[in-house]
Order: sequence, then C-alpha cells, then structure tokens
Amino acid sequence: MVKSTDCMIIAGDGRSLMADKKMLADSSTFFRDILSTLCHLEEQVIQLPSLDGKMVELLLQIIKGEACVDVWAEENKTILEAAELVGIVPQSSMDFSDFMEEFSGDQGWDLNFGRDRRNQA
Repeated sequence: MVKSTDCMIIAGDGRSLMADKKMLADSSTFFRDILSTLCHLEEQVIQLPSLDGKMVELLLQIIKGEACVDVWAEENKTILEAAELVGIVPQSSMDFSDFMEEFSGDQGWDLNFGRDRRNQA
C-alpha cells in the first residue's frame, strides 16, 4: 500500500521504486522542484528515463544514508553522473580554482606547495 508521503520513481528500464517525498525534496532541488509541480496530484510519479532501476535504487540508498559511495573515484563515474543528474552532488564542471585561491590567500595557506617539485623531500 502506498503511503501519501511516498511517491513513485520509474526508472528507464520500467522498474518502479517508492520513496519518501520529504526525503527526496530535502536531498536536492531537482526532486523538490519536481515534487512541487506534482503536489496537486493524488499519486506523484517521477520518471528518470536515463537511469536504470539498480542505479535509482543505489541513489535512494545513498540519500537514506544506507550506502556510502566515493562518487569521485574514477571507477564510480556513472554513479557520479547519476548523482549529478538528480542533484545530490554538485555538478563536477564547477571550477573551484578561484575560490581556492581566494580562500587560501585569506587564510595564508599555500595550496601550490610541492607542485613545482622543489619542496619535495
């Protein structure tokens, strides 16, 4: 039986998974925006056609805190792409170099230490 606090997520392979609406909305603006447009419907359904059921299940486990995945590891590139798609991690195309330079300068840190190989032991 579907609780009114749940919504259905349909993956690209047709697999259906149930998830708590509040949990999804709290996890990303992607889900929050979709759910806010569906709030008038009795049964809320989110379709994720570019993700298969196993990936959606893994993402839900990550959101719930039931799974921990190093999404930045090279072998987890597809998980990172899926996590970026649903907004539970920031887009990797973000450039943090300006922020790092400004922050490290403010803190008096040298983040370039050792990059020129002169400061290596």
